[in-house]
Amino acid sequence: MDIQTKAPSFLKAEAKKRFDEISKMLIDDNKWKSGDEIALAALCASYQHWIEAEKAIKKNGDLCFTTETGYRQQIPEISIANNAMKNMLSFIKEFALTPRERSKLKELILKEDEDSDTEMEEMIQK
Repeated sequence: MDIQTKAPSFLKAEAKKRFDEISKMLIDDNKWKSGDEIALAALCASYQHWIEAEKAIKKNGDLCFTTETGYRQQIPEISIANNAMKNMLSFIKEFALTPRERSKLKELILKEDEDSDTEMEEMIQK
């Protein structure tokens, strides 16, 4: 079965590139399931927001601004960057895109294989 995926049009170039790379990797590993494109689009949108917010923080040069009443307040881009990072990390774990998550996934698969062999052996013995 040939699975075709296309990055959503609302993503910018860098996020589309990530979408294409990750979807290809998941398809090549036979780990792509129907509906994954939604979660992957959300991951890549969060990535895009994080990149944009980090660029705005760098451009601003100051992490705070002074309000009309004289209070110092954190620039909104910091919250945007932090929320985008949290969202990315949760999706990254869902797709097992970190070395730790991949090793946990491998252990789970090996354990399932061992369990299925044990069940088969028990059935044969009965």
